[in-house]
Amino acid sequence: MKTRNLGHIETMRAIAALAVAGFHFIHYSGENGPLFSNDSLKNYAKFGAQGVELFFIISGFIIPFALDQSGYQIRNYFRYLGKRLVRLFPPYLAAIGGIIVVSYLLCRFVWYIDYDLNVRQTLVNVFFLGDVFPEYGWINPIFKTLKVELQFYILMGLIFPLIVRNKWWLMSISVALLLAGIMTKDSYTVFINAPFFLVGMMTWLIQKNGNSIICFVVLILTQLMLLQYFQWEDMIVTWLGIAMLMYLPKSTRLLSLTGKISYSFYLIHGLTGGWFLYFATRGSGWEKYNWLLFVCAILISWMGAYIMYRLIERPCLKLSAKIKYVNP
Repeated sequence: MKTRNLGHIETMRAIAALAVAGFHFIHYSGENGPLFSNDSLKNYAKFGAQGVELFFIISGFIIPFALDQSGYQIRNYFRYLGKRLVRLFPPYLAAIGGIIVVSYLLCRFVWYIDYDLNVRQTLVNVFFLGDVFPEYGWINPIFKTLKVELQFYILMGLIFPLIVRNKWWLMSISVALLLAGIMTKDSYTVFINAPFFLVGMMTWLIQKNGNSIICFVVLILTQLMLLQYFQWEDMIVTWLGIAMLMYLPKSTRLLSLTGKISYSFYLIHGLTGGWFLYFATRGSGWEKYNWLLFVCAILISWMGAYIMYRLIERPCLKLSAKIKYVNP
């Protein structure tokens, strides 16, 4: 499997990010009522929430692919973590900072109330501890999903040398992850989301090594866990994820660019498009333009994400690329 075959990953990221934003915007409800009152539309739009799980599947595929291509060994673990954290944290911190700044400006110039910065809540979010300290919680609910991604990065660097060693290690670790998810099913962690990451990993291994009975067995086990503990939408997104990873053609230019900025888009679509909808629906008569407002919210989120990508995320990607693994 060569790098040139991975253009479809950006398409998948674009689809996942747009699906999540679409879900949030279609279900948006402000002071003067919901943006869309059609219950059927909202029911269909619920499927967009599975964009989060699609991101997990993509990570399950692309992280082991990247480790394999770079000749990763366990001695490189901390360099690997450094590469991931350099890419993850600066845009994330920028999103937190943006929320604080916008909250201050709204309190000061729109609502005319004092803004009380909760330093403890901010620190809890910075270090992904919103579930450890529920009294403070998450500034933005999507940050909870980034905690799961971070846990996967930490875990993957440790187990990768084992899963590629032989099929028995692969099977043992896969079963252990699924059992850990079942035993901790009430906690939103990498373990309860293991089926999605494993789907991506098994698809990568199938593409790398050809058909493997072990990989197919693990895929069946992931589906059994999803059937027992998840909704039917979660099973469907794994099937779609496998199909896209295996057969999706190279992305178009627009979707490729959207895929590149998908992390920034995911982080700030609520901060940009969400607040646009807040102000756009404050007056009267906006109801007949709800689809136009929806499209504008997506476009505004895209433009904000592009700016954030150019100013923050892309420099971080370049810095991450400079961190090389050193092996004898």
